[in-house]
Formats: sequence, structure tokens, C-alpha cells
Amino acid sequence: MEIPEITKPLQQPYVERQLIVVADDTVVRASREAALQELKRKNTVDWGRIAELAIQAALGMTGDLITTVAKEAYAAWSRARDAGIDVVQISKTEASTIIFPPGHPRDGILYIGHPAKPDVYYTTAEFHRVTFEHKFCEAITILMHLGATEIVVEHVRGWSRDFSSGISVSIPTAKTSVGANAGASGAQTEALLFKATLDGTATPKLPPQLSWFPHEPTWQTIAKARLEFGLRDFALSVTYNDDYGVNAGLKAAISKAGLDVGGKFEDHVSTEWRISGKFGVKQ
Repeated sequence: MEIPEITKPLQQPYVERQLIVVADDTVVRASREAALQELKRKNTVDWGRIAELAIQAALGMTGDLITTVAKEAYAAWSRARDAGIDVVQISKTEASTIIFPPGHPRDGILYIGHPAKPDVYYTTAEFHRVTFEHKFCEAITILMHLGATEIVVEHVRGWSRDFSSGISVSIPTAKTSVGANAGASGAQTEALLFKATLDGTATPKLPPQLSWFPHEPTWQTIAKARLEFGLRDFALSVTYNDDYGVNAGLKAAISKAGLDVGGKFEDHVSTEWRISGKFGVKQ
């Protein structure tokens, strides 16, 4: 029996593979076989029973090599499934095709898929911070490749200076500062996150492998205006309004089931940062 959402979970749409845990290959194989058999017999699945069968099968194949931590992780996964949380269990072999944070994956931690990069998963705790950071850094990268000579980032709403100080933005051959120009108002000083001056490039182009750009019409318009019409000044926003279902409610539910968020949970904050500046002269 071939049921793709069970047998090939990572090939499913985002909503069906958003939440994952990683387990030993033998356990995942056994749990999938047991789930398929239950679906065939009863058209329903008791995930607690599936976890028991999977652990028993794995013990039969590997002796006593299944650790207590791993057993608890399998049980937590089954409790989450029984509670209606669609956590997908994937094998360590399948996990080898995924980009995780350094030192991961680990037993019992719930990982959240990046909404725009199918091969990237973050811990639940850091999901919102690193997803926004990735989007912001992509916007900066696009502007650098388009030939920006000045980049000014200002806070409009949401995460502000304390949050921005933890973001690592690599801007080569740039002079960066945090603070406003002389004569700027107090409000402008408070809003300014950082300013960078660059040499720019006379041959603008878009960088490869963009994730957010296809979903951002304003970014596309600025790129077109720069590449085709020699745009000299720009202003765009990096917004982060969707929590993707990763919120305090999900944290409470998975914690109750026994799964780990992987650190100190950072909840979603609806955020907008404004990026403005100038482009250099094209060849």
C-alpha cells in the first residue's frame, strides 16, 4: 500500500510536512508499516499503539540499543499525534537531505520547516527569529547585487534594536554604523537600526537561489526598475506578519505531549522594517 503522506512525507505540501521529529530508521520503518496495516484494517490509526509496535519491532531488530531518551521521544511523538498535532516522523536517513541548525537533529525535538525553502528546518524555539533573519538578509543581498551604495534600515513596527543586534548581515567593503545623521530627529534616531555605505557595482544583477523574492511584488518592481531603467533611489519593506501556526498555543501543546522546542521559545511578533538608500551609476 502506498500512502505518500506516510511513506514519503518530505515530498508533501508544506502544511503536511511543516512539523517533524527525527527517529532511528528501524523505528520509522516499523511505525509506517504498522500505520499502513492499521489503515488497511480499520481505516484509522491509534498513534500510541503504533509507537509501541514500532519500538518493539526496533528492539527485535537491534537488541537493547534503543535508548531511554529515544523511547521517550517516540512516546511523545505518538501523544502529539493523538492530540491532533500533525507531527511527521522522519528517519535519520531522510534527515540527511535536510539542513538543520548546527548540532542537530536530536531526539525529541520538534523542528519546523522553512516556509520558502523545502530543505531547511529550524528548532521550534528559534523558528521565527531565523525565518525573519533569512528574509531580511535576502533583501539586503538583492540590494547589494543590484548595486546599492547606501543602505539605511529603519524600524517601523515589531522587533527593533535589541533584536536587530543579534542578526548577522555580511556586507563586504561596507562602512556600517548604528545611529542617525547629524540633525536627525529623536524619532529618526530611535527608528534607525543601521546604515551602510558600499562601493556598489556598475553591473547590477539578481543573485541566484532566491527564496522570498518570487513572493514579493515590491521587491520585483524595484529590481526591474534598477535593471531595466537605471533606478537610483529605492525604498522597500521587509514584513513578517504570518506566524505559520507556530505560536504559544503550539508550544504549550507539544510541551504537554513531551516534545522539546529546542531552546528558549521566541514567539511571533508582527514586524516591518523599512530599507531605503541609493544605487550607483550603471555602466
